[in-house]
Amino acid sequence: MISMKGDFFMQPIAKLVTRESPRQILAEDFNSIGELPIRGGWGYSMEDACVIDKNDPVVPAGVPFDVVGVEYAFVEKRIYEEMIIFREEGQKFSGIKWSLLRQRLIYGAYDVLEFEITAFPESEWDALQKEWEGPNGIRDPSFNIEAHLSRREASKVRITSEFWFEIASTMSADARPEEK
Repeated sequence: MISMKGDFFMQPIAKLVTRESPRQILAEDFNSIGELPIRGGWGYSMEDACVIDKNDPVVPAGVPFDVVGVEYAFVEKRIYEEMIIFREEGQKFSGIKWSLLRQRLIYGAYDVLEFEITAFPESEWDALQKEWEGPNGIRDPSFNIEAHLSRREASKVRITSEFWFEIASTMSADARPEEK
């Protein structure tokens, strides 16, 4: 589920639909993280879950597996793909932040993370930054910080988004519920 609140004149945030796998796209767009030990989809639903595989060949042997680290790396990069990389010029976002709203385990194998994402349309971000840093900005005694912060809040976009992960390979047999 992707929902958006606030005055918004740009194209809404759309689910990613790609020919290449998320693993391939993220490795190409963010080569500093290398390949994540994932397969499956973009994680918008149970059917499209991002499968985290602790037995993937890219996982170093003898090192404790960090499933949370993989989840958070995927969340960050999917957000950047949705809000910057896959968007047209003039439709990109800046000042992107996210915070976990809730987390739930479903059927003992799916970890569902719900995040609130805040961002600014790039043009709004640039204008606010110029106003803040400019000659009549924050260093000027007459700068009206309350008015600036009000404009900043009015231009902020708030999005709620879910991230579905299938994590069965990361759970010990003791932690999994019995199959019936």
